[in-house]
Amino acid sequence: MPELPEVETVINILKPLIIGKTIDKIDIFYDRLIQSDYDTFTKKLIGRTFKSVDRYGKYIFLNLDENLTIITHLRMEGKFRFTSDTSPRIKATSLIFEFKDKTYLCFDDTRKFGLMYLTNTNEKFNVEMIKKLGVEANKVTESDKEKIFKKLNANKKIKELLLDQTIMCGIGNIYADEILYKSHINPFTKGKDLTTFDYENIVKFAKITLEDAIKAGGSTIHSFHPSEGVDGRFQVQLTCYGKEGEICPNCGTTFHKTFIGGRGTTYCPNCQVNPYLRKAIGITGPIGSGKSSVLSHLASLGYVTLNCDDIIHELYRMPIHKNKISKILHTDFDIDNQKKKQTAKLIMINDPLKKKAVENYIYPKLEEILVKHIEENEKVAIEVPLLFKAHFEYMFSKIFVIELSKEKQISNLKIRNDEIEKSLKLNNDYYYNKDNKFIINIKNKSTLEDLFNQIDSFLN
Repeated sequence: MPELPEVETVINILKPLIIGKTIDKIDIFYDRLIQSDYDTFTKKLIGRTFKSVDRYGKYIFLNLDENLTIITHLRMEGKFRFTSDTSPRIKATSLIFEFKDKTYLCFDDTRKFGLMYLTNTNEKFNVEMIKKLGVEANKVTESDKEKIFKKLNANKKIKELLLDQTIMCGIGNIYADEILYKSHINPFTKGKDLTTFDYENIVKFAKITLEDAIKAGGSTIHSFHPSEGVDGRFQVQLTCYGKEGEICPNCGTTFHKTFIGGRGTTYCPNCQVNPYLRKAIGITGPIGSGKSSVLSHLASLGYVTLNCDDIIHELYRMPIHKNKISKILHTDFDIDNQKKKQTAKLIMINDPLKKKAVENYIYPKLEEILVKHIEENEKVAIEVPLLFKAHFEYMFSKIFVIELSKEKQISNLKIRNDEIEKSLKLNNDYYYNKDNKFIINIKNKSTLEDLFNQIDSFLN
Protein backbone atom coordinates (compact mmCIF):
# COMPACT_ATOMS: atom_id res chain seq x y z
CA MET A 1 0.00 0.00 0.00
CA PRO A 2 1.36 3.45 -0.84
CA GLU A 3 2.33 5.44 2.22
CA LEU A 4 2.85 9.16 2.80
CA PRO A 5 6.00 9.52 0.62
CA GLU A 6 4.39 7.66 -2.27
CA VAL A 7 1.21 9.75 -2.01
CA GLU A 8 3.31 12.94 -1.96
CA THR A 9 5.01 11.72 -5.13
CA VAL A 10 1.63 11.03 -6.76
CA ILE A 11 0.32 14.55 -6.12
CA ASN A 12 3.54 16.10 -7.42
CA ILE A 13 3.09 14.11 -10.63
CA LEU A 14 -0.61 14.96 -10.92
CA LYS A 15 -0.34 18.73 -10.43
CA PRO A 16 1.14 19.70 -13.81
CA LEU A 17 -1.02 17.13 -15.60
CA ILE A 18 -4.50 18.06 -14.39
CA ILE A 19 -4.48 21.58 -12.93
CA GLY A 20 -6.50 23.74 -15.32
CA LYS A 21 -8.22 20.71 -16.92
CA THR A 22 -12.02 20.81 -17.13
CA ILE A 23 -14.10 17.66 -16.73
CA ASP A 24 -16.33 17.00 -19.76
CA LYS A 25 -17.46 13.47 -18.95
CA ILE A 26 -17.15 10.83 -16.21
CA ASP A 27 -17.23 7.07 -16.80
CA ILE A 28 -17.50 4.93 -13.67
CA PHE A 29 -16.91 1.20 -14.09
CA TYR A 30 -16.94 0.26 -10.41
CA ASP A 31 -19.74 1.93 -8.47
CA ARG A 32 -18.38 1.19 -4.99
CA LEU A 33 -15.37 3.40 -5.70
CA ILE A 34 -17.69 6.36 -4.97
CA GLN A 35 -18.24 6.66 -1.21
CA SER A 36 -20.34 9.85 -1.29
CA ASP A 37 -23.72 10.25 -3.05
CA TYR A 38 -23.32 8.68 -6.49
CA ASP A 39 -25.67 10.98 -8.43
CA THR A 40 -24.21 14.12 -6.89
CA PHE A 41 -20.70 12.94 -7.77
CA THR A 42 -21.57 12.31 -11.44
CA LYS A 43 -23.62 15.50 -11.92
CA LYS A 44 -21.79 18.18 -9.91
CA LEU A 45 -18.35 17.45 -11.37
CA ILE A 46 -19.27 17.94 -15.04
CA GLY A 47 -17.83 21.27 -16.20
CA ARG A 48 -15.68 21.68 -13.08
CA THR A 49 -11.96 22.57 -13.39
CA PHE A 50 -9.12 21.21 -11.26
CA LYS A 51 -7.50 24.05 -9.31
CA SER A 52 -4.99 22.32 -7.02
CA VAL A 53 -3.90 18.98 -5.61
CA ASP A 54 -2.78 18.38 -2.03
CA ARG A 55 -3.01 15.67 0.61
CA TYR A 56 -3.23 14.83 4.30
CA GLY A 57 -1.54 11.63 5.42
CA LYS A 58 -2.33 9.04 2.75
CA TYR A 59 -5.44 10.85 1.49
CA ILE A 60 -5.31 12.93 -1.71
CA PHE A 61 -7.41 16.09 -2.18
CA LEU A 62 -8.33 16.89 -5.80
CA ASN A 63 -9.58 20.47 -5.46
CA LEU A 64 -11.88 21.96 -8.14
CA ASP A 65 -13.65 25.27 -8.68
CA GLU A 66 -17.09 25.91 -7.18
CA ASN A 67 -15.75 24.88 -3.74
CA LEU A 68 -15.58 21.15 -4.58
CA THR A 69 -12.98 18.59 -3.48
CA ILE A 70 -12.66 14.91 -4.30
CA ILE A 71 -11.08 13.05 -1.38
CA THR A 72 -9.42 9.88 -2.66
CA HIS A 73 -7.37 7.07 -1.17
CA LEU A 74 -5.31 4.67 -3.29
CA ARG A 75 -5.52 1.83 -0.76
CA MET A 76 -3.68 -1.33 -1.83
CA GLU A 77 -3.09 -0.90 -5.56
CA GLY A 78 -4.93 2.19 -6.76
CA LYS A 79 -3.06 4.46 -9.17
CA PHE A 80 -3.79 7.41 -11.43
CA ARG A 81 -2.91 7.29 -15.10
CA PHE A 82 -2.99 10.34 -17.38
CA THR A 83 -3.31 9.63 -21.11
CA SER A 84 -4.38 11.08 -24.45
CA ASP A 85 -5.07 7.62 -25.87
CA THR A 86 -8.52 7.58 -27.49
CA SER A 87 -9.16 4.17 -25.88
CA PRO A 88 -8.02 4.89 -22.32
CA ARG A 89 -9.74 2.05 -20.47
CA ILE A 90 -7.79 -1.04 -19.40
CA LYS A 91 -8.96 -4.06 -17.44
CA ALA A 92 -8.16 -2.52 -14.02
CA THR A 93 -9.81 0.86 -14.72
CA SER A 94 -12.48 1.85 -12.18
CA LEU A 95 -13.08 5.46 -13.34
CA ILE A 96 -12.17 7.83 -16.17
CA PHE A 97 -12.35 11.62 -16.11
CA GLU A 98 -12.53 12.83 -19.72
CA PHE A 99 -11.34 16.42 -20.13
CA LYS A 100 -12.54 18.94 -22.70
CA ASP A 101 -9.20 18.79 -24.52
CA LYS A 102 -9.73 15.00 -25.03
CA THR A 103 -7.12 13.92 -22.51
CA TYR A 104 -8.05 11.52 -19.72
CA LEU A 105 -7.32 10.88 -16.05
CA CYS A 106 -7.92 7.21 -15.27
CA PHE A 107 -8.10 5.57 -11.86
CA ASP A 108 -6.86 1.98 -12.17
CA ASP A 109 -7.32 -0.37 -9.24
CA THR A 110 -6.82 -4.11 -9.66
CA ARG A 111 -8.08 -5.02 -6.19
CA LYS A 112 -10.89 -2.41 -6.08
CA PHE A 113 -10.15 -1.11 -2.57
CA GLY A 114 -9.67 2.56 -3.57
CA LEU A 115 -12.24 5.24 -2.77
CA MET A 116 -13.44 8.69 -3.87
CA TYR A 117 -15.62 11.03 -1.84
CA LEU A 118 -17.01 14.39 -3.00
CA THR A 119 -17.31 17.19 -0.45
CA ASN A 120 -17.09 20.97 -0.19
CA THR A 121 -13.48 22.19 -0.16
CA ASN A 122 -13.93 24.21 3.04
CA GLU A 123 -15.38 21.12 4.75
CA LYS A 124 -12.79 18.55 3.69
CA PHE A 125 -11.05 18.44 7.07
CA ASN A 126 -14.40 17.87 8.79
CA VAL A 127 -15.20 14.72 6.81
CA GLU A 128 -15.04 11.82 9.30
CA MET A 129 -12.29 9.88 7.49
CA ILE A 130 -10.02 12.97 7.65
CA LYS A 131 -11.20 14.37 10.97
CA LYS A 132 -10.12 11.27 12.91
CA LEU A 133 -6.53 11.32 11.59
CA GLY A 134 -3.63 12.22 13.84
CA VAL A 135 -0.90 14.72 12.98
CA GLU A 136 1.17 13.90 9.89
CA ALA A 137 4.18 11.84 10.96
CA ASN A 138 6.68 14.07 9.15
CA LYS A 139 5.26 17.28 10.61
CA VAL A 140 5.14 16.62 14.35
CA THR A 141 5.86 19.76 16.40
CA GLU A 142 6.97 20.02 20.01
CA SER A 143 3.41 20.89 21.02
CA ASP A 144 2.11 17.71 19.30
CA LYS A 145 4.40 15.37 21.21
CA GLU A 146 2.56 15.22 24.53
CA LYS A 147 -0.66 14.07 22.85
CA ILE A 148 1.20 11.55 20.65
CA PHE A 149 3.24 10.15 23.56
CA LYS A 150 0.06 9.69 25.59
CA LYS A 151 -1.52 7.64 22.79
CA LEU A 152 1.65 5.59 22.27
CA ASN A 153 1.62 4.70 25.98
CA ALA A 154 -0.87 1.88 25.37
CA ASN A 155 -1.17 -1.86 25.98
CA LYS A 156 -0.58 -2.67 22.31
CA LYS A 157 2.50 -3.66 20.34
CA ILE A 158 4.37 -0.62 19.07
CA LYS A 159 4.17 -1.85 15.45
CA GLU A 160 0.37 -1.79 15.69
CA LEU A 161 0.43 1.68 17.25
CA LEU A 162 2.59 3.07 14.45
CA LEU A 163 0.06 1.82 11.90
CA ASP A 164 -2.79 3.51 13.79
CA GLN A 165 -3.50 6.57 11.64
CA THR A 166 -5.32 8.32 14.50
CA ILE A 167 -2.01 8.68 16.40
CA MET A 168 0.31 9.78 13.58
CA CYS A 169 -0.88 9.49 10.01
CA GLY A 170 1.07 8.59 6.90
CA ILE A 171 3.05 5.64 8.27
CA GLY A 172 2.39 2.24 6.70
CA ASN A 173 4.07 -1.13 6.90
CA ILE A 174 7.27 -0.22 5.04
CA TYR A 175 8.14 2.86 7.05
CA ALA A 176 7.00 1.42 10.40
CA ASP A 177 9.65 -1.30 10.03
CA GLU A 178 12.27 1.26 9.02
CA ILE A 179 11.45 3.61 11.92
CA LEU A 180 11.58 0.86 14.55
CA TYR A 181 14.85 -0.51 13.18
CA LYS A 182 16.48 2.92 13.29
CA SER A 183 15.08 3.47 16.80
CA HIS A 184 16.40 0.06 18.01
CA ILE A 185 12.92 -0.88 19.23
CA ASN A 186 11.53 -4.39 18.93
CA PRO A 187 8.15 -4.36 17.13
CA PHE A 188 6.63 -6.69 19.77
CA THR A 189 7.31 -4.20 22.59
CA LYS A 190 4.15 -2.76 24.06
CA GLY A 191 3.86 1.00 23.88
CA LYS A 192 3.39 1.27 27.63
CA ASP A 193 6.78 -0.39 28.21
CA LEU A 194 8.72 2.17 26.16
CA THR A 195 10.47 5.21 27.59
CA THR A 196 10.10 8.88 26.68
CA PHE A 197 13.49 8.51 24.99
CA ASP A 198 12.01 5.76 22.80
CA TYR A 199 9.01 7.95 21.92
CA GLU A 200 11.35 10.79 21.00
CA ASN A 201 13.34 8.47 18.73
CA ILE A 202 10.18 7.23 17.02
CA VAL A 203 9.09 10.80 16.22
CA LYS A 204 12.61 11.79 15.15
CA PHE A 205 13.15 8.83 12.83
CA ALA A 206 9.61 9.03 11.45
CA LYS A 207 10.37 12.54 10.21
CA ILE A 208 13.83 11.68 8.88
CA THR A 209 12.67 8.49 7.14
CA LEU A 210 9.59 10.00 5.53
CA GLU A 211 11.40 13.14 4.36
CA ASP A 212 14.21 11.06 2.85
CA ALA A 213 11.64 8.88 1.11
CA ILE A 214 9.79 11.93 -0.27
CA LYS A 215 13.04 13.25 -1.73
CA ALA A 216 13.63 9.87 -3.40
CA GLY A 217 10.12 9.74 -4.85
CA GLY A 218 8.90 7.08 -2.44
CA SER A 219 9.37 3.33 -2.69
CA THR A 220 8.33 1.21 -5.65
CA ILE A 221 7.34 -2.04 -3.96
CA HIS A 222 5.72 -4.98 -5.72
CA SER A 223 2.73 -3.75 -7.74
CA PHE A 224 2.69 -0.11 -6.64
CA HIS A 225 4.13 2.56 -8.90
CA PRO A 226 3.44 6.27 -8.29
CA SER A 227 2.59 6.89 -11.93
CA GLU A 228 2.93 5.08 -15.21
CA GLY A 229 6.57 5.15 -16.24
CA VAL A 230 7.70 6.72 -12.94
CA ASP A 231 9.36 4.66 -10.19
CA GLY A 232 10.33 5.71 -6.69
CA ARG A 233 13.95 5.22 -5.69
CA PHE A 234 13.75 4.90 -1.90
CA GLN A 235 13.50 1.10 -2.00
CA VAL A 236 17.25 0.96 -2.64
CA GLN A 237 17.76 2.87 0.63
CA LEU A 238 15.58 0.58 2.76
CA THR A 239 17.65 -0.84 5.60
CA CYS A 240 15.19 -3.31 7.13
CA TYR A 241 11.86 -3.74 5.33
CA GLY A 242 11.84 -6.71 2.94
CA LYS A 243 15.31 -7.86 4.10
CA GLU A 244 14.20 -11.17 5.64
CA GLY A 245 17.10 -13.63 5.59
CA GLU A 246 19.65 -10.93 4.76
CA ILE A 247 22.37 -9.74 7.12
CA CYS A 248 21.85 -6.74 9.41
CA PRO A 249 24.52 -4.13 8.50
CA ASN A 250 24.81 -3.08 12.16
CA CYS A 251 25.56 -6.40 13.84
CA GLY A 252 25.64 -9.24 11.29
CA THR A 253 22.49 -10.96 12.59
CA THR A 254 20.03 -12.37 10.07
CA PHE A 255 16.90 -10.24 9.68
CA HIS A 256 13.77 -12.03 10.86
CA LYS A 257 10.24 -11.77 9.56
CA THR A 258 7.10 -12.30 11.60
CA PHE A 259 3.49 -11.13 11.53
CA ILE A 260 1.96 -8.57 13.86
CA GLY A 261 -1.71 -7.75 13.45
CA GLY A 262 -1.64 -9.66 10.16
CA ARG A 263 1.11 -7.43 8.75
CA GLY A 264 4.50 -8.77 7.70
CA THR A 265 7.15 -7.34 10.03
CA THR A 266 10.91 -7.44 9.47
CA TYR A 267 13.37 -6.72 12.29
CA CYS A 268 16.83 -7.52 13.64
CA PRO A 269 16.44 -9.52 16.87
CA ASN A 270 19.86 -8.42 18.09
CA CYS A 271 19.56 -4.67 17.40
CA GLN A 272 15.86 -4.64 18.33
CA VAL A 273 15.85 -6.87 21.40
CA ASN A 274 12.52 -8.29 22.55
CA PRO A 275 12.37 -7.24 26.25
CA TYR A 276 10.00 -10.11 27.07
CA LEU A 277 12.37 -12.76 25.68
CA ARG A 278 15.70 -11.81 27.25
CA LYS A 279 15.57 -14.01 30.35
CA ALA A 280 17.60 -17.21 29.80
CA ILE A 281 21.17 -17.95 30.88
CA GLY A 282 23.59 -18.70 28.07
CA ILE A 283 26.73 -20.78 28.53
CA THR A 284 29.47 -20.54 25.94
CA GLY A 285 33.21 -20.69 25.52
CA PRO A 286 35.89 -22.39 23.42
CA ILE A 287 35.80 -26.13 22.78
CA GLY A 288 36.78 -28.12 25.88
CA SER A 289 36.23 -25.22 28.29
CA GLY A 290 33.77 -26.95 30.63
CA LYS A 291 30.43 -25.70 29.29
CA SER A 292 28.66 -29.04 29.76
CA SER A 293 29.76 -29.23 33.40
CA VAL A 294 28.30 -25.78 34.06
CA LEU A 295 25.06 -26.80 32.32
CA SER A 296 24.76 -29.89 34.54
CA HIS A 297 25.31 -27.71 37.61
CA LEU A 298 22.51 -25.37 36.57
CA ALA A 299 20.22 -28.35 35.97
CA SER A 300 20.85 -29.36 39.61
CA LEU A 301 19.68 -25.87 40.63
CA GLY A 302 16.31 -26.34 38.92
CA TYR A 303 16.94 -24.81 35.50
CA VAL A 304 15.42 -26.28 32.36
CA THR A 305 18.59 -27.03 30.38
CA LEU A 306 19.28 -27.38 26.68
CA ASN A 307 22.43 -28.44 24.88
CA CYS A 308 22.64 -26.92 21.40
CA ASP A 309 25.00 -29.60 20.11
CA ASP A 310 22.41 -32.25 20.97
CA ILE A 311 19.63 -30.25 19.32
CA ILE A 312 21.68 -29.69 16.17
CA HIS A 313 22.50 -33.40 15.96
CA GLU A 314 18.76 -34.17 16.09
CA LEU A 315 18.16 -31.61 13.35
CA TYR A 316 20.93 -33.20 11.28
CA ARG A 317 19.10 -36.54 11.52
CA MET A 318 15.92 -35.14 10.00
CA PRO A 319 15.79 -36.15 6.29
CA ILE A 320 14.91 -32.63 5.08
CA HIS A 321 17.98 -31.10 6.78
CA LYS A 322 20.22 -34.07 6.07
CA ASN A 323 19.52 -33.76 2.34
CA LYS A 324 20.03 -29.99 2.32
CA ILE A 325 23.42 -30.23 4.04
CA SER A 326 24.49 -33.01 1.67
CA LYS A 327 23.82 -30.61 -1.22
CA ILE A 328 25.76 -27.80 0.47
CA LEU A 329 28.81 -29.99 1.17
CA HIS A 330 28.55 -32.02 -2.06
CA THR A 331 28.86 -35.24 -0.09
CA ASP A 332 26.51 -37.78 1.47
CA PHE A 333 26.08 -36.31 4.96
CA ASP A 334 25.13 -38.62 7.85
CA ILE A 335 25.80 -37.64 11.46
CA ASP A 336 25.43 -41.27 12.61
CA ASN A 337 27.94 -42.66 10.11
CA GLN A 338 31.42 -42.06 11.53
CA LYS A 339 33.18 -42.13 8.15
CA LYS A 340 30.67 -39.74 6.50
CA LYS A 341 30.69 -37.52 9.59
CA GLN A 342 34.49 -37.21 9.44
CA THR A 343 34.36 -36.46 5.71
CA ALA A 344 31.88 -33.63 6.31
CA LYS A 345 33.98 -32.32 9.20
CA LEU A 346 37.11 -32.18 7.03
CA ILE A 347 35.24 -30.38 4.25
CA MET A 348 34.11 -27.69 6.71
CA ILE A 349 37.59 -27.37 8.21
CA ASN A 350 39.17 -26.89 4.78
CA ASP A 351 36.39 -24.82 3.19
CA PRO A 352 35.16 -21.99 5.48
CA LEU A 353 32.54 -20.91 2.91
CA LYS A 354 30.83 -24.29 3.00
CA LYS A 355 31.02 -24.31 6.79
CA LYS A 356 29.38 -20.89 6.81
CA ALA A 357 26.65 -22.06 4.41
CA VAL A 358 25.80 -25.00 6.71
CA GLU A 359 25.68 -22.64 9.70
CA ASN A 360 23.48 -20.14 7.89
CA TYR A 361 21.06 -22.95 7.09
CA ILE A 362 20.91 -24.70 10.46
CA TYR A 363 21.12 -21.73 12.87
CA PRO A 364 17.59 -20.40 12.14
CA LYS A 365 16.16 -23.90 12.75
CA LEU A 366 17.99 -24.07 16.08
CA GLU A 367 16.90 -20.54 16.93
CA GLU A 368 13.20 -21.42 16.62
CA ILE A 369 13.61 -24.26 19.11
CA LEU A 370 15.53 -22.13 21.64
CA VAL A 371 13.06 -19.24 21.48
CA LYS A 372 10.13 -21.60 22.03
CA HIS A 373 11.73 -23.06 25.18
CA ILE A 374 12.59 -19.62 26.53
CA GLU A 375 9.03 -18.38 25.96
CA GLU A 376 7.53 -21.43 27.70
CA ASN A 377 9.82 -21.55 30.78
CA GLU A 378 10.95 -19.06 33.38
CA LYS A 379 14.30 -20.65 34.36
CA VAL A 380 16.21 -21.74 31.28
CA ALA A 381 19.94 -22.40 30.81
CA ILE A 382 21.34 -23.18 27.38
CA GLU A 383 24.78 -24.39 26.37
CA VAL A 384 25.47 -22.54 23.10
CA PRO A 385 29.00 -23.00 21.71
CA LEU A 386 28.06 -20.85 18.69
CA LEU A 387 26.21 -18.17 20.68
CA PHE A 388 28.15 -15.18 19.34
CA LYS A 389 28.66 -16.52 15.84
CA ALA A 390 24.91 -17.12 15.48
CA HIS A 391 24.14 -13.72 17.10
CA PHE A 392 21.90 -15.25 19.76
CA GLU A 393 22.89 -12.66 22.38
CA TYR A 394 19.38 -11.20 22.42
CA MET A 395 17.94 -14.29 24.17
CA PHE A 396 19.97 -14.03 27.36
CA SER A 397 19.89 -11.97 30.55
CA LYS A 398 23.27 -13.46 31.50
CA ILE A 399 25.92 -15.00 29.26
CA PHE A 400 28.54 -17.07 31.08
CA VAL A 401 31.69 -17.16 28.94
CA ILE A 402 33.98 -19.91 30.22
CA GLU A 403 37.65 -19.02 29.78
CA LEU A 404 40.71 -21.24 30.21
CA SER A 405 44.34 -21.45 29.24
CA LYS A 406 45.47 -23.21 26.07
CA GLU A 407 47.26 -25.81 28.20
CA LYS A 408 44.13 -26.64 30.19
CA GLN A 409 42.05 -26.71 27.00
CA ILE A 410 44.39 -29.28 25.42
CA SER A 411 44.36 -31.29 28.65
CA ASN A 412 40.54 -31.36 28.64
CA LEU A 413 40.45 -32.40 24.99
CA LYS A 414 42.81 -35.30 25.76
CA ILE A 415 40.50 -36.47 28.55
CA ARG A 416 37.63 -36.40 26.03
CA ASN A 417 39.72 -38.34 23.47
CA ASP A 418 39.16 -35.57 20.92
CA GLU A 419 41.46 -35.10 17.94
CA ILE A 420 43.19 -32.05 19.35
CA GLU A 421 44.53 -30.46 16.17
CA LYS A 422 41.26 -30.84 14.23
CA SER A 423 39.13 -29.71 17.17
CA LEU A 424 41.18 -26.56 17.70
CA LYS A 425 41.14 -25.75 13.99
CA LEU A 426 37.35 -26.18 13.80
CA ASN A 427 37.02 -23.78 16.74
CA ASN A 428 39.63 -21.22 15.69
CA ASP A 429 37.04 -18.58 14.70
CA TYR A 430 35.69 -18.29 18.27
CA TYR A 431 35.43 -14.64 19.30
CA TYR A 432 33.02 -12.25 21.04
CA ASN A 433 32.45 -8.61 21.90
CA LYS A 434 33.85 -8.17 25.39
CA ASP A 435 31.93 -4.89 25.83
CA ASN A 436 28.58 -6.72 25.91
CA LYS A 437 27.11 -5.78 29.31
CA PHE A 438 25.34 -9.16 29.66
CA ILE A 439 28.60 -11.14 29.53
CA ILE A 440 30.05 -12.62 32.71
CA ASN A 441 33.54 -14.08 32.35
CA ILE A 442 34.15 -17.29 34.29
CA LYS A 443 37.73 -18.54 34.77
CA ASN A 444 38.08 -22.32 34.60
CA LYS A 445 41.55 -22.59 36.02
CA SER A 446 41.36 -25.11 38.85
CA THR A 447 38.63 -27.46 40.12
CA LEU A 448 34.97 -27.95 39.18
CA GLU A 449 34.04 -26.83 42.69
CA ASP A 450 35.76 -23.51 42.07
CA LEU A 451 34.01 -23.23 38.69
CA PHE A 452 30.59 -23.86 40.25
CA ASN A 453 31.27 -21.41 43.10
CA GLN A 454 31.90 -18.66 40.56
CA ILE A 455 28.59 -19.49 38.82
CA ASP A 456 26.69 -19.48 42.12
CA SER A 457 28.13 -16.13 43.16
CA PHE A 458 26.89 -14.48 39.98
CA LEU A 459 23.47 -16.14 40.23
CA ASN A 460 23.11 -14.79 43.77
